[in-house]
Amino acid sequence: MKKIIVTLIIFITCMEAGSQTPQLIKDIYPGGPGIDIYNPVLVELNGRGYFGGTDFTSGTELWATDGTASGTVMIKDIWTSAGNSYPRNLTVFNGALYFSAFDVTNGEELWTSDGTLAGTHIVKDINPGVAGGSPKGFTVYNNKLYFSATNGVNGYEVWATDGTTAGTSILKDINPGSGFSFPAGYIVFNGLLYFSAYENTHGYELWVTDGTSAGTLMLDDINPGIGDGYPYPQDRTIYNGKLYFSASNGVDGFELWSSNGTLAGTQMVKDINPAIGGSYPSHLLVFDNQLFFTAGDNMHGNEVWKSDGTGSGTVMVKDIKPGLPGGVNSYMCVYHWKLYFSGNDGVNGQELWSSDGTDAGTIMVADIKAGISDSYPVNFTVYHDKIYFVAVANNAEGYQLFEYDDATPAPVLIAPANPLSNACTDNDIDAFSKLSVIFETLIYPAWYDSLEMELYTLNTAVGIYETETASDIILFPNPASDNIQIQFKKEGTGVFAISDMSGRILIKENFEKEKKLNFDISSLSSGVYFLNVRSDDGTFVKKFMKE
Repeated sequence: MKKIIVTLIIFITCMEAGSQTPQLIKDIYPGGPGIDIYNPVLVELNGRGYFGGTDFTSGTELWATDGTASGTVMIKDIWTSAGNSYPRNLTVFNGALYFSAFDVTNGEELWTSDGTLAGTHIVKDINPGVAGGSPKGFTVYNNKLYFSATNGVNGYEVWATDGTTAGTSILKDINPGSGFSFPAGYIVFNGLLYFSAYENTHGYELWVTDGTSAGTLMLDDINPGIGDGYPYPQDRTIYNGKLYFSASNGVDGFELWSSNGTLAGTQMVKDINPAIGGSYPSHLLVFDNQLFFTAGDNMHGNEVWKSDGTGSGTVMVKDIKPGLPGGVNSYMCVYHWKLYFSGNDGVNGQELWSSDGTDAGTIMVADIKAGISDSYPVNFTVYHDKIYFVAVANNAEGYQLFEYDDATPAPVLIAPANPLSNACTDNDIDAFSKLSVIFETLIYPAWYDSLEMELYTLNTAVGIYETETASDIILFPNPASDNIQIQFKKEGTGVFAISDMSGRILIKENFEKEKKLNFDISSLSSGVYFLNVRSDDGTFVKKFMKE
């Protein structure tokens, strides 16, 4: 069996980590991989993590875990006996789990589960017979679940469901007849659903829908005529009241574009690479009130860029590796007011880097694999005020899980004694879309000892995380509904931010010579958040709950 391990970290509540020792949750498939090796994703619903699990008897089916061996069980053998149903695209909608799965009669179709055997069933046979509707791209919008599928007549188009058979139907035949429109990249923006789709007259362009057939329209023919504007489905985000994405007008190549939702307001931000082919902006991420991304021009290659939404305000942060092909092409994450990513300066190889958004503040954090050799850090995930990622420890151990705290000098290897080589692999997935808070532990798939890929947990000492000096700050009320007050022991100047449990900064403001602050949190959803304060006296962290 080929060792294919994608490190996926499912983070549960904010607990203080002590001794970190990986422990097997359950050997689901003795002698084989116990989790779907091509889709090792867990999704939380009602206190359990759901995933595609594999055993010798039933193949790959829908499983759930509560973090214990006894609580790790198969929900239903959808394709009975040793057939594989391959449950994928797991999405929570209206208090239930929706996903695609195969069975011997219907092929790959839309399924749902409430976590019980009886409550796990097909929603609709979209494409009657064994061919299957192949639903994917599930996105919740306006009390319905939208996705792409084919009924065998209209091709691959936009569909929607309210969770019932009768309420599952095609939204619009964008590419009429049996032609496929290949809708993808669904994102909700300004009360509408945006996506990319193809039709025979205008090619692959940016579309929008209000949930009705009449209200499903092409927003802009970015590359006029049959040529594809091809707004990249995987590279789009919302920033400062606009939708940002990568697209091509057929002249300037793939560049950074933005849209306010109107035809006139859909335009290229900047021609970063005037040469033929474009700069291919990727890995878009909002940080410190700016849009960061990776892009390449014909002088510097691929590097980290930032934009305030204007052409003049779209600039390269730093030329990490002078000349072509550049030094950066990876996902980035936000941690303690900095971006972390994988970079290569041409001297130390591909290593862990950070940036505060300035040239001088963009530095290598650690040379994990010393010298010109690459450690290839990937799969960055923030949890419990630390970063977890996969990197090459050395030639013998290969890819392993690492933990980094910026209060310590270097990342720490998280592995049992004498782990197998490449216990985790370098599949650079967008780990942030895979996080779930489900129970008081941390779970990830890995290959340790003589086992194939199984689910592991870290043995951590339990305790709510706050900095030791957090007592210098009084935060009340806690829990809070609309407002919180922050009181300092003495007058101070600095910056404070509110972040969610993944480390994503939601609100950030400066303060000067203040002893008491009042803050409106009415816009936050209910849940657990962290107040991060950085002042002349140091950095403080307080946890609070929004009701």
